[in-house]
Amino acid sequence: MIANRRRVLRLGAAAAMVPALALPAGAQSRLHQIAIHGFLFGPDRLMVRVGDKVRFTNHDLAPHTATATDGSWDTGTLEQGQHADLMVTDAWGGDYFCAHHPAMTARLEIMA
Repeated sequence: MIANRRRVLRLGAAAAMVPALALPAGAQSRLHQIAIHGFLFGPDRLMVRVGDKVRFTNHDLAPHTATATDGSWDTGTLEQGQHADLMVTDAWGGDYFCAHHPAMTARLEIMA
């Protein structure tokens, strides 16, 4: 039991040493919420910064994804009540859609 605690403490210390993503001076990362409801992403256009997190939450009975049009990121399938948190990188931005319902589209825009 003590060995397990030491291992957890070592893992926690190692994680703390991982460098944070560079954000513009004075900027803080934010958690943005995108609700999937009624076969729509809300909001359908969102301004984000590199280092922000975006939480996609499915409120519909049907399964959904949020998938970058260029394939650079994907939430995977989200069942009702499930969510996925993704970290915004400089490769993000642009349109995304639901792989199960391609008519569902929205846009993320990276702010400088």
